[in-house]
Amino acid sequence: MKRTYISVAAVAALTLSLTTACNDSGGSDGPIKVGAINGITGLFQTPEVPKAVKAVFEEVNAAGGINGRKLELISKDDAMDPSRSGQAARELIQSNKVVALAGSSSAVDCGLNRATYSKNKVVSIPAVGVDPACFTSPNIAPVNPGPYALTTAMLYYASETLKRDKVCIDYTVLPGSGGGIEGAIKKWTEITGKTLAHKNLAVGQGDPTRYLVADKNAGCQAVLYNATVGPWFAQARTQGMQKTDFILAANSYTDANAKTIPPDMTAYAGTEWQPYTDPTLPGNDRWAKLVEKNGIQKTAFSQGAVMAADVFVQVLKTIKGDITRESVTKAFKEMKPVNYPMVGTPYVFGPGNEHNPIQGSRFVKADKGGWKVLPGGFTVPGKN
Repeated sequence: MKRTYISVAAVAALTLSLTTACNDSGGSDGPIKVGAINGITGLFQTPEVPKAVKAVFEEVNAAGGINGRKLELISKDDAMDPSRSGQAARELIQSNKVVALAGSSSAVDCGLNRATYSKNKVVSIPAVGVDPACFTSPNIAPVNPGPYALTTAMLYYASETLKRDKVCIDYTVLPGSGGGIEGAIKKWTEITGKTLAHKNLAVGQGDPTRYLVADKNAGCQAVLYNATVGPWFAQARTQGMQKTDFILAANSYTDANAKTIPPDMTAYAGTEWQPYTDPTLPGNDRWAKLVEKNGIQKTAFSQGAVMAADVFVQVLKTIKGDITRESVTKAFKEMKPVNYPMVGTPYVFGPGNEHNPIQGSRFVKADKGGWKVLPGGFTVPGKN
């Protein structure tokens, strides 16, 4: 019988080759590297997001990690700069060898890097999905409804819960996002059979008088709004619009904004997660304790960060065998829905080409310089 002998040098070379191949997709030992692209500087800033994701990972690491391996978050700031965002994605995938991205919060990441994620078969679970590509890409699935599903929920709340016949919208729309807003309006019309009394998707900075006068002339009973709060409500009061319901987008749901709304004006806000101003709501207790312990700012975005990290860890724990980019991608594509009490619907990634699993919004009302959580739970348009 003929025998084949392999030299020690050949074995060493083969071992090095296999190790390198394994490391290209995450490796079988050492830390599990996880990437994120966040807005730390620039126009869209979410510094609390990577801090909250890291806090979750440190909690997991202190308990022994995932199969004995530590989680390592590598966050890159793209400063809302397209070239920096593209470079960040390439570095995370090619140089840092991340197994996935979890907890990204960038206004430009999804649209710029969706093809990169698909080409490299890596999944991204953003804490904050912003542009339309975050919800229409095969390898991206955010843990928030996003501004488009949220807009549909806000319109639905105005017409179906508040029973307003003349619903209007005044939005400042980010470049490339207009189609997403139009789609959200169309979905509301399909569900309710109703149309807007007035629409302006080009609200600018400065004196808002002309926009509010247009709303008055259209007889608007409810107005959706997503830009600067203080000047808007000051002028709305001057225009005598105390009987108009103003429904603010999630970006306006802050403690500071609540203080700027005159007490005789009616303002609601739609939230993407359980209202963060009430830590006793389902899911908020775990988030509140974690961010308080780590000195992280309490915001809706930090809620998304904790949820993204929690979901990521939960899916990783279902993986049998080595944790690599391939096994993580497979796990998310095949995962079962996760019921997370902080949101209105279960989270699931799945095998599809588009992912917008979280739907619905919970509503709060401006009251005495703060926000009052309204009863009824999450409003999910079209859901009985």
